[in-house]
This record gives sequence, C-alpha cells and structure tokens, in this order.
Amino acid sequence: MDNRVVAIDTTNFTLGEIPDGLVGAIRASIITKPPGKTGHSLQKYGPYLIPITNQTRDQVYRNTFKTTFKRETEANAPDCHKTLDHIRSWLERYLQEAIVKNLKDSLILLGGSLIAGFVADPTFILKNILADAAANANTIVAISKSTSLTLQRSLHNILSLLDGVNGPCYIGNIKKYITQNPDRYLGEVYVAKLTTRGEPFRIDIPKNAPHTHQEIFSQLAGLAGDYGYPEELKLAHMTCVLSSIEILELQAAAIVLHGLSMKEELRPKIFPL
Repeated sequence: MDNRVVAIDTTNFTLGEIPDGLVGAIRASIITKPPGKTGHSLQKYGPYLIPITNQTRDQVYRNTFKTTFKRETEANAPDCHKTLDHIRSWLERYLQEAIVKNLKDSLILLGGSLIAGFVADPTFILKNILADAAANANTIVAISKSTSLTLQRSLHNILSLLDGVNGPCYIGNIKKYITQNPDRYLGEVYVAKLTTRGEPFRIDIPKNAPHTHQEIFSQLAGLAGDYGYPEELKLAHMTCVLSSIEILELQAAAIVLHGLSMKEELRPKIFPL
C-alpha cells in the first residue's frame, strides 16, 4: 500500500466570559501526504468565534446540527462548555464526511474511535461516513492514545494486553471480549504497538476496509513517528492547537464583537501566596 494519507484533527478553546455564557474558538486542520511523497500539505479551517449563552445555547445547538447534518435534533443543549465541544465534534464529522466523499483510495487517519450512539454523535453520522468511505475505496483508521475499554474477565484496561511485549505487534479483534456494549463500536477493535519502543494504542478499523487489516497495520507502522504515533496525526494536532498569540488576538476580536469580559482569576485573590 502506498496511497494518499489524510489526517484530521480539531480543537476548541474557551476565550472568556460574556453575560450568562462564553465565547469560544474552534479550528480544524487537515494534513495530506500524497502517494510516493514525503512532504505534507496543510488545510486549516478557522478559527471561528462562537458566542454561547444560557439563553441562546439550545438555538445555537439545534441550528448548528441542522446546518451540518441536514437533519433536525430535538436534543437540548448541555452546558455552554459542552455545547462548544459538541460543535467542534460536528465540524470534525463534517470534514470527515467531505473527505471520504471527495477522495478515493486514501488512508484516512482519525483521532479517537469508531464509537457512535451518543446524543451529540448519533449513529447515522458515523455510519454514513463509513459507507461513503467504502464506496470510494477509502480506508478509515481511528487511533486512541488512551481508552476506557476494559476486558470482561480481568477488568483490566485493554491496553494492558501488550504489557511487557516488545516490538511492533497487534492483538484483535477484541470487541467481543470487552465489558462495554460492543454494538456501539462500528469497527474492529485492536490494541497495537507500531514501533519497537512505541506506546500501545487502541486502533479501530472498519470490517469492510478495502485492504486487509494486516496490510493496513503494515502501512501504519511505516507512518509511525515518535512513540509509534503516526506523524500525520501528530502534525494535524500540532497545527490546529491555538498559540498564545492567536488566543490574545481572538480575545481582542471577541471583546469588540461579542462583549467578551476578561475577569481576573478569583483563586489568586483569595490565596495570594
């Protein structure tokens, strides 16, 4: 396998407070490595300023969901901070859908897992992404640096399966051996080390991937950088995180546009030492 590699990551940051709410910023990065090349290209979306208050969060929540997925949701918005995180997640899903529809024969790297069925992330969203990826012969791989999945018998974290194991290897599919509901996981679940001294990761791969899972793990090993983590996902994360200068600039814009109020931390006032 030597095909295009695409990695996607998003971030959100709370810039400060407005009456009964907050102003947040969201940004996404897409890293692409063409087949046969070593260089990468970068696409950035945002940062977008998003004001959310207790009075507007339900409307913001439902309007954003409808705009993103062309469907209504009757769900009520959570608190302002979680609403901001849900909107970030929807932007990430929107970009994933666009990529799998417009590219072919590509390896698409996602942070996290292939789990669905939450109020903020309904099953139809991920199922559509996986179906469109399969139709265009795209391979989706989701990689988690940590996981809460536990084994049925020992109740140990699944990453413990590779304790004391040296060298690149993978174990799976382990979905039928976990304590959590396996039906919510739309891919096969593995635990893997991609390099000799790498960390163990949870890796989810759709069952109907266009290549064998052995071939996919072989390509992932070739992409692994420090600690065995794929370099493209690392670059996607590094380029979407907001720098301190960018945060100051966004806060200045939010002060003018949305009445952002920068409040001094209460703790240093109470405990000056």
